[in-house]
Amino acid sequence: MNKAGLIFVGISIMIAVGFMIPAFSMPGGSVDGAPGPGYFPIIVSLFVILFAIIQGVTYLKEDVQIFDQTETQVKNKPTLFITCVTILVYTILFSIIPFIPLTIITIGFLNWLYGKKWVHNIIFSVVFTVVVYLIFSKFLHVML
Repeated sequence: MNKAGLIFVGISIMIAVGFMIPAFSMPGGSVDGAPGPGYFPIIVSLFVILFAIIQGVTYLKEDVQIFDQTETQVKNKPTLFITCVTILVYTILFSIIPFIPLTIITIGFLNWLYGKKWVHNIIFSVVFTVVVYLIFSKFLHVML
């Protein structure tokens, strides 16, 4: 049994519950059907708890040593670091640059980083951005 993995599972559940409890005191929604500010943290927290439980059961059941890195994982560390920096830059620029061009450029860069072909890259970047924009603007009534 990997004790570090179980500690990670426990911390993940505690953080999720910590975000979920205050979300229950937020408004439920508006008259026009727009979800209130508490929906998103509750949904994300439930997913974190669910996946943490699945991971914990995997640790206990199979005696998996997840924290042992393979050669491929070690080789992919620079790509992971660049991905994290890209997401950080995206969050900083989100308030400065409009959503659609910033998201298309960010997704395009990440697809290029992971070796996707240009045609697939451009189509996916544009379609994904438009779908996310429509979901947030039409369904969730959140302007991006």
